[in-house]
Amino acid sequence: MSDVAMPDDTARATARQRVSATLTRIEALRPLNAVTAILAARALDRADRIDALHHAGQQAGVLAGMPFAAKNIFDVAGLTTRAGSRATENDPPATEDAAVIRRLEDAGAILVALTNMDELAYGFTGENVHDGDTVNPYGGGLSAGGSSSGSAALVAAGAVPFALGTDTNGSSRVPAALSGVVGFKPTFGKLSRAGVYPFVDALDHVGILAADCPTATTVWQAMTGEHAAEGHLSCARLDGYFETPLHPDVVTAVTRAGAILKAERTASFPLAEAARAAAFLMTMGQSGRRHLAGLNAGAQNFGAPCRNRLRAGALLPDDWLAAAYRMQALARDQIDALLSDVDILLAPAAPCPAFPLGSAELTVAGEVLPIRLGIGKFTQCLTLTHVPVAVAAVTGPETGLPVGVQIVAARGREDRLLAALATLDTAGFRITR
Repeated sequence: MSDVAMPDDTARATARQRVSATLTRIEALRPLNAVTAILAARALDRADRIDALHHAGQQAGVLAGMPFAAKNIFDVAGLTTRAGSRATENDPPATEDAAVIRRLEDAGAILVALTNMDELAYGFTGENVHDGDTVNPYGGGLSAGGSSSGSAALVAAGAVPFALGTDTNGSSRVPAALSGVVGFKPTFGKLSRAGVYPFVDALDHVGILAADCPTATTVWQAMTGEHAAEGHLSCARLDGYFETPLHPDVVTAVTRAGAILKAERTASFPLAEAARAAAFLMTMGQSGRRHLAGLNAGAQNFGAPCRNRLRAGALLPDDWLAAAYRMQALARDQIDALLSDVDILLAPAAPCPAFPLGSAELTVAGEVLPIRLGIGKFTQCLTLTHVPVAVAAVTGPETGLPVGVQIVAARGREDRLLAALATLDTAGFRITR
C-alpha cells in the first residue's frame, strides 16, 4: 500500500497548491500505471480561476479546489476519447467535456488526469495490451480490478479523493473492492452518460470511486443535491447464489457488515444466475455489434482478449439477445419484490481479494474460479436490474488485502445507500490508511 498522503483539504491551501501537490503525487505514482493523461495545464488554469473567485469573495462551489480523475472513457474537450483502445486513436477530438465532468467542475472540482482501463471497458482485471496493466497500490503485482482500474488505484493510493469510473457489469464495484475504496453505482440513467464512450447501452452506468464514505457522500450531494436517508434501515443478506465461492476474508467482511447493519434475516434472488447470464449475453451482443465494422476494417487495432470477445458477440443470434431482455424484465420484477419488503440488501462484491495480474484462474474455497468470467459473479447479476449499489471495503484479516461488500437499494433510493455507508463507516468498517 502506498504511503502517499491524501490531498490537503484544509482551507489554508489554495486550489493551485492543492492541484500542484496532486500532480506531484501522480508523477510519483507512475509505477502503478494508473494514468493515461495528465491534464496539468487545464487543471492549473481551473485552479487559478477558483482562487480568483475566492479572493473576490465569490462562491466557487461545494467542491471548490477538490482534484479528481476520470476514466479515459469520458470526453474531455480537445482530446480523443480512447477508451483504452488503439481502435479509437483516430477518432476526432471531443468538442466538449462529458456532462458529469461539467457538473463536477461547476461545483468547483478540478479534473487533473485521465485513468487507465480495460480496453473498451471489457474486462474486470485492469489488464490492457495497449497501455499496460494497472497495478494495485497494495503491491505484489496485484490486479486493481477493472475495468475502472486506474480510477480505483489512483484513489486508493491517495493521489485524488475521488475519481469517475463506469459500471456495466461491475466495472466500478469490483475495483472498489479489490483496491479498497468506496464504490457507488447509481440507478441506471441517474447520472448522464452524455459524452461517455458507449459499451453496452442497456447496462452502462457512470460510477464514482471515493477514498471514504464522507467524500462519496459529498460528491453525490454536489452532483444531485440528495442527502442520506434518516431513520433505521431494514437489511437482509442475499443468500444462495451469493454464498459461494467466497474467500474467508470475504465471509468475514459480509458477516461483520451484516452485524453492523442488523441484517437479521436472509433473502433469496432465485434468478441471480440467469440474470448474470442475460447480462453476459447483452454485453457480448451489443458490444460485438457496435464494433463489428471496426473489427472488419482493422482487427489488429483491438487487443486479442477484447477482439475475441467482440467477434464472438457479433455472432450471437438475435433470439438469444431477445431472451436476455426478457430475463432482464423478470429479474427486475424479482429484485423489486425483494426491495419492497426490505430497505437494503447485503452481498459480497467480489469472491476474493486482489489476485496477481495475469492470473487465468484461482481456487477460492475449494472451487476453481476463472478470473475473467468469475470475478464479477456477484455484481453482474445486479447490474441487469438497474438498481443502485454501493461498495464498502475493509481490510481482510487473513490476507491484509481489501475486500468489499455490496449494499443494494431500490431504484432511486441512493439516499439509503448513503445512510448504510455512513453506518458502516461510523462502526469502523473501512480501510485504515
